[in-house]
Amino acid sequence: MWLNQVESIAVSETARKLGLKPGRSGSFGPCPNCNNEQRGSTDKRGPIGLRNDKLGWRCHKCGSGGSGIDLVSYCLCGKKFKDAPDNDRDRVRQWFEAKVNLESMKSEKPKIPKKNESKRPPINEVHSLWKRSFKLNQLAQDDDVLAFLKSRGLNLDALARTGVARVTPNRRDYEWPSWWPGGRSMMWRLIVPAFDTNGTFCSLHGRAVINTNGAPKTLWPSGFQAGGLFMPNRHAVKMMKGDSEGIESVLFVEGLTDFLKVVSEAERESMRVAVFGGTSGSFRSAGKINIPDEIDVYVGTDPDAKGDEYAQTIQMQLSSRTCYRLPLADVDGGDSARS
Repeated sequence: MWLNQVESIAVSETARKLGLKPGRSGSFGPCPNCNNEQRGSTDKRGPIGLRNDKLGWRCHKCGSGGSGIDLVSYCLCGKKFKDAPDNDRDRVRQWFEAKVNLESMKSEKPKIPKKNESKRPPINEVHSLWKRSFKLNQLAQDDDVLAFLKSRGLNLDALARTGVARVTPNRRDYEWPSWWPGGRSMMWRLIVPAFDTNGTFCSLHGRAVINTNGAPKTLWPSGFQAGGLFMPNRHAVKMMKGDSEGIESVLFVEGLTDFLKVVSEAERESMRVAVFGGTSGSFRSAGKINIPDEIDVYVGTDPDAKGDEYAQTIQMQLSSRTCYRLPLADVDGGDSARS
């Protein structure tokens, strides 16, 4: 029985996998039930404290608590596991199946899709999450996302006009898909739509806006592939759909934050450039994009060994033409396309 197996997992390990932030004295936050981030105005510890046996937890603000299973259930379903309906219990089990290597769980249904079974998450769920997410101009001025973007030197007004980035909805007001559990929204709040080379919106790429304490800075939907997908601006989407009229140039960049930086600058300068943001599995599909011969192609991958490799891949995919390398400044620590 999978419940018996996961009950022996330390709550601290489960909390980290959910994206909860560790605090002083072994505490965590925010609480997935009341959403408080600390115990009091003077007590800066996270509201969640652990039992002495490390297998249980309790929120010192709202009193909710239970096992590690209950912690996941609160994050994904907004209620304790025993109070959750069967479909929500399945989501909790699927989360453990995806995050923990338990052999007996692998034989139980439903399974997280294998890479060769379903390449992309359900399109209706992708579109639902995007539609329910906040536009940048809907955020409070002191929001962590805006602070993160400003720290990277992005023009917020221009970026907001492009519509290429949003912020995940309030965790307690949304029924999260199993491939993007609600716990992610506490850390990986910034999301960008990803398209295949036919111009179809089919996935999302997320970026953490606070310290991840060693976890990846960027994430794709759990259990699905991201190979062959690009983060495009509106001109790039237009080109992928076969319409290049009015587009002056093409630029390939590496990683989510570099993509947002270039897109915001192009918008600010009213440049009609098709910008394609890629990650490690994207650039091998560059040759599938129909780029007219009269449009110049520029490559702005990072100035390091991996960036050189990506640039060579793009040039190989577009072997019939010359690609011009641009020395773009890296704004994301040099690892955004590799997380």
